[in-house]
Amino acid sequence: MFQFQDMPRLKSVNYDKFAKKLERAGYIPIRKSKHIVYFHPIKQITIPFPHKHSGDIPKGLAHKLIKEMKISLEEFDCL
Repeated sequence: MFQFQDMPRLKSVNYDKFAKKLERAGYIPIRKSKHIVYFHPIKQITIPFPHKHSGDIPKGLAHKLIKEMKISLEEFDCL
């Protein structure tokens, strides 16, 4: 019988905390227009990030942004 391993779950995170985690991961805000654009100079990755809204980031968007950062959920939680 197949058993699921303990898969990491994404905790709710608001826009300010996510932006701080982006900066701790080495991303630098390079442009502020409709979206704040973060750039990682070593990985050469650019990530557009929406301006903050009230409440938490939708989980689907958070997963997409973490995937674009090319890090795991465990690494994201440790930031």
